[in-house]
Amino acid sequence: MINKKILFIFVLLITFTTKSFSQNIAYADLDKIIKTSEVGKKIITYFSDKNNKLIEKVKLDEKNLREKEKSLISQKNILQPDEYDKKVNDIQTEINNLNNMNSSELKNINKEKNAVTKSFLDEINKILKEFAENNKIDIIMSSNQILIGKSNLDVTDEILKLVNNKIRKFEIKK
Repeated sequence: MINKKILFIFVLLITFTTKSFSQNIAYADLDKIIKTSEVGKKIITYFSDKNNKLIEKVKLDEKNLREKEKSLISQKNILQPDEYDKKVNDIQTEINNLNNMNSSELKNINKEKNAVTKSFLDEINKILKEFAENNKIDIIMSSNQILIGKSNLDVTDEILKLVNNKIRKFEIKK
């Protein structure tokens, strides 16, 4: 009788403790999604163009300042020393002002880029949550955080398709 009770308790313990608590895990390459999605490409192109325009503007300003500097140097013997010093200081002030203005513009571009990227990532996170719920995935990890994993756990391409389908109108606020 006691052996039957012990056997019964033992069988019950084994049945309850062998219950599986496995989690469904997948991973995705978020960098690839951002760089290859249609909206991601538009964002990258937009800010690349903006940076290139700033670089062109800086080069043009630099060229104009060099011409002023050459002109001033050629007038060095003609001008009075104090007038020459005043013009040199004016050019230095202009250089400092342009540097500050360019630095400010670059900071503004970076702020705007960060805000747009954050907004885009928020939209991607919504899609990731929906994807995880629909496919009963407990955890979606970034592929940057994984050393090695089975290729069938990679859901990058599926998420990329969803991003391209769901995020069609993404405006960059200027």
